[in-house]
Amino acid sequence: MTLLLAGLAVPLAAQDSSATSDSATDEAAAPATMTEVEQAWQRGDFVFVRRGLKTLAEQEGTALAQYRYGRVLLEGTGGPRDVQGAVGWLEKAVAQNNADAATLLARVLLSSKGEGNAERAAELLSNAATRGDAEAQYYLGLLLLSGKGVEQDVGRAFDWFLAASEGGNMHAQFELSKAYSRGQGTQANPQEALRWLEEAAGAGLPEAQYFLANALDNGGGVPVDKQAALDWFRRAAENGQPQAQRELGTKYLVGADGVTPDAAEALRWLGAAAEAGDRSAMHNLGIGYVSGGLLPQDYNKALRWFEQASDLNLGRSTFALGQLYANGTGTEQDLAKAVALYDKAAQQGELNGALAISQMAKAGLLDGLMSPHQAVPWVMTDLIQNADAEAEAWLLGQADAGVRIAQVNLGEFYLQKEGKKAEGVDLIQRAAMAGSVPAQFQLGNLYVTGDGVDLDYVAAHKWLNIAAASGHPEAAETRAVVGDLMTPDQIAEAQAEARAYFDTARARAPQTDQVVRTSDPGASEPTARD
Repeated sequence: MTLLLAGLAVPLAAQDSSATSDSATDEAAAPATMTEVEQAWQRGDFVFVRRGLKTLAEQEGTALAQYRYGRVLLEGTGGPRDVQGAVGWLEKAVAQNNADAATLLARVLLSSKGEGNAERAAELLSNAATRGDAEAQYYLGLLLLSGKGVEQDVGRAFDWFLAASEGGNMHAQFELSKAYSRGQGTQANPQEALRWLEEAAGAGLPEAQYFLANALDNGGGVPVDKQAALDWFRRAAENGQPQAQRELGTKYLVGADGVTPDAAEALRWLGAAAEAGDRSAMHNLGIGYVSGGLLPQDYNKALRWFEQASDLNLGRSTFALGQLYANGTGTEQDLAKAVALYDKAAQQGELNGALAISQMAKAGLLDGLMSPHQAVPWVMTDLIQNADAEAEAWLLGQADAGVRIAQVNLGEFYLQKEGKKAEGVDLIQRAAMAGSVPAQFQLGNLYVTGDGVDLDYVAAHKWLNIAAASGHPEAAETRAVVGDLMTPDQIAEAQAEARAYFDTARARAPQTDQVVRTSDPGASEPTARD
């Protein structure tokens, strides 16, 4: 959890040591009253505000003047920012039991790197929260939820969020909605979750407005109401919420949900979201420029937006780039670059990237572009996802050619299939003999459990010993467990067989390097999409 000083002019994670408080070189501060200071604030004369508050804080010493002067120093209003000076004045106001000063000082401490800051901040917030300060109640709830500076207690966090929500704090109302939705610190209650989400959205919190819009758009706990959803998306977008800007812009781009397609509005909102760093907005702009129609077809702009989204780890944009280079669309055809992009997309979790590589492998189009052992995980994905016979045949061909990762992956896959266990064991044995450490560990476990082979502790100990000697992180522990079940003679026999394996290992070493994946076949499948 990150606690930001929302509402202040600048973040306070790093203090500006060069800033100084108002000094004697400033124009002499004329005596002022708090009424005059407030009038100056209203007309935007922040220099007068700052000097007036300085006079009041120093001469009258009221907690209110000290708090307000500390705040303008913190924000850099009417003069340079002075964090240290601000902290000093806030401390003076805290000493006079000013709750607002305690809350603001706590936020400064939470935004700074200092030992004990979180604990002191929790004390300050607790003091202000018990006196009814809704902002302090909200921040104290966040600390209790995360366990920062206090012992984690989701029940107490909920209680403080409820108190702050009833006091009108929209951030607390949003947190309370999430707590009711998740059953976090309280019983799950969808009706209350919706009620407090509507309260936060109505109070103007952009994130709440976006989530309410999304719920109305998709029927998430409420009846679908596309027009109301559109209104809330617009409110959130106009309040600067990037996801809402993307949703609104996309609706204008494709004409969804009764929205009339509008190029200017699509560019307005997708552009705002993209400039704010929303990678899906970048992707949608790329699609718009590739497709043409509403937006003018512009491959240069499409490439630029896809590249930016790809750099932000969006797999579908990386895949789209790969397609452009593979087909020579809007750019010079470059199959090597396309394959590299498909591989990157697959690693980013984009299934289409893996399937594109598999299709090229099955068609014999990867020669000189990607080595077989690099392609194996993605062809395995095709086999697992689609039960593709051509993918299986290609993998069997690589296994027969001695590609160990193909032997391991396909062997593990067969071990999960009735009627294929014997073939799976054979592939794992071949990989183990060729030096695959994961296969050696797997084979040792098979002999321990008798899965597809006869139970054999000597063989199990042998292969686990070999895997452990090669650095497998779990093999030594499993070997020790097996060793407790064996006689001394059996252990001696297993050790002798392990030594014999290493004595002849050099003669069996492959002539080319191979990369062996240490996880199960399914681990190469995409696991996340936006």
